Formats: sequence, structure tokens, C-alpha cells
Amino acid sequence: MVIGVNEYKNPKYSLNYAKADATSIKEELEQNRGIFNSTKVYFITDAEATKTNIEATLNQVVKEAKPKDLFIFYYAGHRVMSDMKNQKEFYIVPYDVTQLYGAEDALAQKGISAKELQEFSKNIAAQKQLFILDACQSAGMLQLMAMRGAAEEKAIAQLARSTGSHWLTVSGSDQYATEFAQLGHGVFTYVLLEGLKAVPPIAINKLL
Repeated sequence: MVIGVNEYKNPKYSLNYAKADATSIKEELEQNRGIFNSTKVYFITDAEATKTNIEATLNQVVKEAKPKDLFIFYYAGHRVMSDMKNQKEFYIVPYDVTQLYGAEDALAQKGISAKELQEFSKNIAAQKQLFILDACQSAGMLQLMAMRGAAEEKAIAQLARSTGSHWLTVSGSDQYATEFAQLGHGVFTYVLLEGLKAVPPIAINKLL
């Protein structure tokens, strides 16, 4: 499942390369390169990337995924850490979120929280799951799910044990994702794509 949001309903939040990042990841996954018997890709971008559509697609994955499948969730776009009721909550930001800060109720209605993603992960039968978040401060999701005061590494381990999934994030919770015109991509996804092209299929099979 690949999501990339360049054009937001509020144009001041629009990005340059999130859709290009998502498109390239989609194309790389579709190539398959003999790694899997078959590959099914759900691709959602821009105005289609609403909470309703994203959650409907995740529910479709819940219905279709089998235990021996590998499920990959890739998201490129904005993120926000909210202080809803004095508790920090990480959200990925769909197309129709028009205010990132100062509108927590609207964000809760239209954003997709870390807890919601975690619940979907638990309900997806695929025993191997990888969540890739190319979004600013995306490591905040991992910290949110950890025990208070726990290190980020412990949060990742807890997620792996509780959901059978792995989480790859672009930045630390106090860092920002970067886009470069010279690359035509965000830096994180550019490096990820170069790495996938460099690794032979037999090595990827061993990793999986």
C-alpha cells in the first residue's frame, strides 16, 4: 500500500516530491524481480488520499492478506505531533487536513493516528509487515507507542513483538525530512530506492 501526498487541500502545505517518491516506490514494488509469486499494489495520491479512502484500503488488506504474505505500507507526506488533551499523538496527514496545528479535534477526525495504524497492523494476517514513513519527525510514532521514558530502540522492538511488523522512519522525532530538486525525490526515499536497485533478488529473499 503506497501513499504519496503532494497536493493538499490547503495549498500552503503542498510538497514537491512526495508523489514522485510514492510513484517510484510503487514501480519498484511492481517490478517484483522474481521475489514473490505475485504482487498487488494499492496506490493512493493527492485528493484521493483522504482518511476514508486510506482506511477503506487498509480494511481491504485486512480482508485479503494471508499469513504467508508480506505487507508493505509506504507513506510520503506531512506528519504532525498533536498535544490532544495534554497527550502527544502522532498523525499522518491525509489530503483534506487543512490545519496542522491548533485544531486538534479536526485533526483527530481527518488524520490517521499511530494507534489507528497499529490496530490495522494487528488485524492484518500477514506475518511479515513493513511500515515505511517518509514524513518529518516520523520517529515520534515509535516513541508514542513505547512506555514513557523508553528509548526509541525499545519502541521498535515492542512494535515488532506486538504486531509482527517492522517500522522504518525517515527521521528522529526532532528532525525534518528533506526534499532536494537535484534528486527529484526526498532524500530518504532516494537512498531507499538506490538500495533496492543495488541488492540482488536472492539477497532480498534471504532478508524476508
